[in-house]
Amino acid sequence: MAMRVNTNINSLFAQRMSNRSQLKQSEAMTRLSSGLRINSAKDDAAGLAISDGFTSKIRGLTQAIRNTNDGISALQTADGSLNSIVTNLQRIRELSVQAANGTLSASNRSALQQEASQLLNEMDSVAATTEFNGVKLFERNELPAHVDETKQFMVDQLFTNWFAESERMISDGFGLKVTDKQEMSLVFDDDPNAEFAATVSYSAANDDSLSRAQQQTLTIYTKSFPIGKKPDGGSAPQFSDRIIAHEMVHAVMGRTMDMDSLPTWFKEGAAELIQGADENVYNQLVAENDANFAVAFAGDPTLFDKTDGFTGTDITSYAADNTFFTDGTWDSSSKHYSQGYTAVRMLHDDIKSNGGDGIKDVMAFLSSETNLAANLGTNTLDKAIQDLFANGLTSYATQAAFQTAFSGGSGATFITNDFNFGNEDTGAIGGFDVDGGDVKTAESVVDNSTTFLTLDPMEGFTVKVPTAHVINPLLANTYNLQVGSEKGHRLEMEFSRVDLEALGLNALNIATDPENAISLIDRALAYISEQRAGFGASMNRLQSTVSISEISIEHMSVSRSRINDADFALETSKLSKAQILQQASTAILSQANASATSVLSLLG
Repeated sequence: MAMRVNTNINSLFAQRMSNRSQLKQSEAMTRLSSGLRINSAKDDAAGLAISDGFTSKIRGLTQAIRNTNDGISALQTADGSLNSIVTNLQRIRELSVQAANGTLSASNRSALQQEASQLLNEMDSVAATTEFNGVKLFERNELPAHVDETKQFMVDQLFTNWFAESERMISDGFGLKVTDKQEMSLVFDDDPNAEFAATVSYSAANDDSLSRAQQQTLTIYTKSFPIGKKPDGGSAPQFSDRIIAHEMVHAVMGRTMDMDSLPTWFKEGAAELIQGADENVYNQLVAENDANFAVAFAGDPTLFDKTDGFTGTDITSYAADNTFFTDGTWDSSSKHYSQGYTAVRMLHDDIKSNGGDGIKDVMAFLSSETNLAANLGTNTLDKAIQDLFANGLTSYATQAAFQTAFSGGSGATFITNDFNFGNEDTGAIGGFDVDGGDVKTAESVVDNSTTFLTLDPMEGFTVKVPTAHVINPLLANTYNLQVGSEKGHRLEMEFSRVDLEALGLNALNIATDPENAISLIDRALAYISEQRAGFGASMNRLQSTVSISEISIEHMSVSRSRINDADFALETSKLSKAQILQQASTAILSQANASATSVLSLLG
C-alpha cells in the first residue's frame, strides 16, 4: 500500500462523515427544539407550501368564527329591543281593549290614550337608538352607491302607502278588486322628453280568454314625475300619490275587464274621478274665458263659488268641444282629460239620481265574467249603459245618447249646477262635492295617515321591483358577514324597520277608534313576530356556521400536523444516532490524522 503525506484520504473521509453527522444532529435538535418537522423551505418545499395553505385557511376560519359571533351578538341585541317593543305593544293592546268597553267616558279614553302615546314614543325611541358597535340597527343609514335616491324615494312611498291606499280607494269607489295576485313590473324611465309622469301598459297578446290583462307594467318617468316630501310627494295640487292612484285605476280595470273595448274618455275619466280633477276643469274653463277674467282672478278658485265669473258660452263651449266623442280622437291634452273626467262624473251622478250606485254599477257590469264572455269584441260600455237603462238606473239608452246629451247642453248644465270651484274638494268619487262625503283635498284625497311597510302591499298585485336602482324599502340595515376563509363566503344579515311608520301605528288613537287600534296592533305584533322569527333562524344558522368552521379547523389542523409537526420518537433516535456517529467520526478523524506519523520511521 502506498504511503502519502500530502493527501490524508482517511482524514478527509472522516471529516466528511463528521460534517454529515453534525448536520443530522443539528437538524434533529432543531426539530426537537421547535417541535416542527419543517423549519425552512429546505426541509420540505412542497410540504411547506401545503402547510402554509392550511395555516391560511385555519387562521381565516378562526377570524370568520369571531365575525360570526359578532353577527350573533348583533342579532341578540336586536332581538332584545324587539322584545321590549312587543311588551309595549301588548300593553297598548290591553289599553285598547279597555278603551273599547262602552262603560268608559271620553275622559277615561283620553287618559288611556296618554299612556298609549308614551308607550308609542318609547317604541319609536327604541327603533331609533338600538345600535351595535356604533351602527343603528333599525335605522337606514346612507344608501349604497348603486342606489338612486329619487327612485328609492318613489319605491319607499309606493310600498309605504301609495299602492295599498290606491287599491283601497278603487275598491271603495268603483267596487273593483283584483284577487289573483297578478305580477306588475315597476320600471323607471329616465327619458327627459317623456310626455307623461307615469303609465300602466300591457300587451293584448298576454290577455286571458276574457281579454283581461295578465301582465302589466307601471312605468314611472323620472324626469316628469313630481318629487316632493313624503307622504304625498310632488307639490299641490298634483301630488305624486294622486298620479299613482290614477294609474292604478288602469291596472285594476285592465285586469278586471276588457280595457281595449272601452272608449279612452271613459278609461281616463274614471282614473281622474278616483282622485278628482276639479282644478284641471277650472283651468280649462279659464282657458275658454277671455283674458280679462284670467287676469282678474289670477287662477285663484277661492275668489268665487261654483261657476261665478264664467259665462254660459264658456261652459257650453267647453262641454261641447269633445272631438273624441265623435271621431274617437284622443290627444292626451289636459282639456281632454278634464272633459273625460267631467263626462264620467256626470254619468255617475245620473245613475245615482236614478237610484243606482253610480259608476260602481257600470264597473260591476264591465267586470262581470258573464258579461265579458257574452260581449267579447264589442263596446262593453255601450252594453253597460243599455243594461242600466233597461233597469231604470240611467237616463240614457245608449252610450251615443249620453255623449250627445253631454255635448248638447247637459254637460254645461251639470258643470253649472254641480261643480264647486270655491272649496278645496278635488271632486273625487266619495268626496263632498260628488257624493256628500268628507271633503277630499288635493293633499288628503289619498289618505296617507295609515302606513305599514311591506313588500306585499296589495291583495291583487305582486310588484316586481328593479333592484338595480333601489333596495328593499323595509330594510334599515344590512350586514354582510364574512363567515368563511375564502372570497365570496359571505352571509347577508338584514334588519328591517320597526319604527311607528313601518308598524302602521303613527296614527293610532285608542280614544277615538279602539277597535281599529286593536286591529293595527295585532298586525304590528305579527310583523314583529316575523322579524324575531327571522332573527332566531339567523342565530341558529350562524351557530351552525360556527360549528362547521370549528370542525373544518380541527380537520385541517390534523392534516397540517401530519405534514409540519415533528415526530419526537423519530427525531430522538436520529439525534442519538447522529451524536454517536459524531463521536465516532471525531475519534476516527484523530486516528486518521495520526496515521501519517508512520512515515517518519522510513526517514529514520
